[in-house]
Amino acid sequence: MTGAIVVLGFLGLPLWGVLRSWTAALAFGVGALTSLAFWTLHRILTARMLTPSVRRRWLYGFLSLGKLALIALVLRGMMGRYPAEALPLAMGVLLFVAGILLEAVRLAFRKPDDAA
Repeated sequence: MTGAIVVLGFLGLPLWGVLRSWTAALAFGVGALTSLAFWTLHRILTARMLTPSVRRRWLYGFLSLGKLALIALVLRGMMGRYPAEALPLAMGVLLFVAGILLEAVRLAFRKPDDAA
């Protein structure tokens, strides 16, 4: 999934640059880098959440909620700096959501004997 986010980010940068402007490409790039950082954080938190300790599960669950706050802070900061580039920024951040959905689809179609 990390590779897919990186490839889509690299494909989107020149497309936004050509179709719109360099600030659109910049906003998309910030969104894509943010998505990549959130995806990495999501993988770490999810892996550590799978533990028998209930306290650790709650801790990493609350840390996962903190991820949402980080997304809101990045969006608010970029919207303050580049208010006209909402669409490219949102598309960059949506790469994170696409990564989670693709991972869910991949896990849904995985064979049961591969799960162990």
